[in-house]
Amino acid sequence: MKRLMFLYLSALLLVSSALAQTADPNPHKRNGNESVPSVIVAGLEAYKAKGPGEAVRTWIKDSPIDGSRDALSQSNSLRQVQDFYGVYQSYDIVSTRDVSQHTQVIYLTLNYEKGPLFAKFTVYKTEHGWVLINFTFNTKEEAILPAQR
Repeated sequence: MKRLMFLYLSALLLVSSALAQTADPNPHKRNGNESVPSVIVAGLEAYKAKGPGEAVRTWIKDSPIDGSRDALSQSNSLRQVQDFYGVYQSYDIVSTRDVSQHTQVIYLTLNYEKGPLFAKFTVYKTEHGWVLINFTFNTKEEAILPAQR
């Protein structure tokens, strides 16, 4: 009986150890190498908590497009998507691309109750961290996502 209990506990320990190793320590990474800069994550968290206007304000704070009417109008686009797709729920990383040492492009899907919104964010690394320099959204993936080769 003791031997059977030992085997059972050993198997349980091995399974839990394997599960712990596969858990992603950084929820903003995918495939172990793609990550989303904190400025984008902060905006997505603001979106979920306080809505599109706060998300856009968070994304453009201290960036070259801070105060831009075009950037601020994106909150209206996000509101329209919510009217169509329902409440924003989460995001998935589609891919990230390092354009240079200081410039990165991040492609995401924003997940709503009834469908996805495709997003492209371009960020630039300054001495103070990443800032957003451009972003765009569309319900059509071909308008946002890079072409598959």
